[in-house]
Amino acid sequence: MILITKDNLESFIQHYQGFHDSWFSNINYNIKEAKIEVLVDVFWSGEPTLKEDGTYETNKVKVKMNLNGVEQCNIKEQFSWDAINDVFIKYITIKDKEFICFASEE
Repeated sequence: MILITKDNLESFIQHYQGFHDSWFSNINYNIKEAKIEVLVDVFWSGEPTLKEDGTYETNKVKVKMNLNGVEQCNIKEQFSWDAINDVFIKYITIKDKEFICFASEE
């Protein structure tokens, strides 16, 4: 498991190609414990390779993100056809507290 920090956030996003063409496969909310589990089917990860037939091997993977200490959640319904274009993951400050903001788009 990888802990996302300010130091590795950019490399995490780059490794998963900004989650481009990926989609949320499941989102589990635990309101009582202020936790959200996000499962993402990632289409591009690592370094894609060109195959002999001219197509790319995109290194598809499944990513499970455990979000703890959730301060705020704006729920948008997700559908199987809602592909992520470029994920928004940034450190933000709200009321003098620092958080990671995670969204399917800015």
